Amino acid sequence: MHLFYPRYHAQSFYRNTFLVNRPQEIARAEKSDREWNNLAESGCHFTCMAMIAGVDPATLADAAIKQGYYQPDKDLPARALDGTRGPLVWDQNVPAKKGESFTFPKVWHAGKGRLVDLEFTCRRWDDYVSLKEATRLIHDAAVQGRHVVSGSFEHSVLIAGLSADGPLVWDPDVERDSGAARRHLHTMVDGGLSLRAWAEAEKVRKFSVVEYELNVKA
Repeated sequence: MHLFYPRYHAQSFYRNTFLVNRPQEIARAEKSDREWNNLAESGCHFTCMAMIAGVDPATLADAAIKQGYYQPDKDLPARALDGTRGPLVWDQNVPAKKGESFTFPKVWHAGKGRLVDLEFTCRRWDDYVSLKEATRLIHDAAVQGRHVVSGSFEHSVLIAGLSADGPLVWDPDVERDSGAARRHLHTMVDGGLSLRAWAEAEKVRKFSVVEYELNVKA
C-alpha cells in the first residue's frame, strides 16, 4: 500500500464556507438535490483539489474568490438568501477540459510555510468508464506523476493511493456522528478503502477519471 497525500479534509466539515465570489450569491438549488453552494453540499471535487495541493479547502476557496473562479451554472436554477432567483454560483469542477489550466494565486501553504501559486492543468477527463478501465487509467496517471479525481458523475472522490486491492479512495463526504462513522473515516484515511469497495457501497458501476497536473510556484 502506498498513500500519495499526507493530509485528509472532509467537505462536510465546511458548511459555512461558500463557493461564491460575493455574499449575495449564497443560494440553494431549486432542483436536483437542492444543494447549497457551500463546500459541504457542492464542494466534493473542489475539496479533492485542495487535498491534492495539500492546503485547507477554505484557504483555497478564499484564493478562488479573488480570481473570480466561481461562476453561475445555467443548468442549476437557484434561490438566493434574499429570495432572488438565478443560476447557482459554484466551482463547476474547473479546470474541466483537456489542456485547460487555472491558477490559484498567493495561497497560504501551511506545510511549506509559504505563499504559493497553485496551477492545476487538466490532462484528461473520462466519464462513464468501467472499473477495469478506470483502474488502468489511474495506474497510468500515477506512473506519470499525475493526480486523479475519480468517483461517479454525481460525486467526486480522490484517488489517494495504490494497493494490492487497486486504487485507494479518500471520499470527502463523510459522517462523524456515530462510532461506526468515525471508525469508517479513520479506516479510509489509513488506506483501507479501495475504489472497488467504495463503488460497491455506493452502487456505482460507471466511473469518472480526471487527471490533473499540479505546478506549485513559490
